[in-house]
Amino acid sequence: MSQFLSNFLIFRLDVSFFGWMSHFSFSCLIFRLDVSLFGWMSHFSAGCLNFCLIFSFFGWMSHFSAGCLNFCLILSFFGWMSHFSAGYLNFRLDVSFFGWMSQFLSNFLIFRLDVSFFGWMSHFSAGCLIFRLDVSIFV
Repeated sequence: MSQFLSNFLIFRLDVSFFGWMSHFSFSCLIFRLDVSLFGWMSHFSAGCLNFCLIFSFFGWMSHFSAGCLNFCLILSFFGWMSHFSAGYLNFRLDVSFFGWMSQFLSNFLIFRLDVSFFGWMSHFSAGCLIFRLDVSIFV
């Protein structure tokens, strides 16, 4: 019984720990997504503001200035695209990492449970075998 209770206690501790870890990992992922989203939004808002200022400034100028505006818009667009691509790549890496970690943690937990179960079973079986031998010898 003491062996069973100690294994059960270890099992409860393992489950509690890994439950906390999965909750922590999930919260961290949501936090990263929130930060990425608001970072992208602030970058987009600043880009819109710059676009409006550039448009107002170049609006009254000559055809040459309009050409400069087009150039600035093209640069802004590709800068935004590269920022988006980098953010998307980071997002994919984060998701892959946390997916791998959750897979690893779940496999490790299952392994621990299997080992604990079979350890308890072997202990129980050995106890039964010894008991049967003792009974056979004395009987």
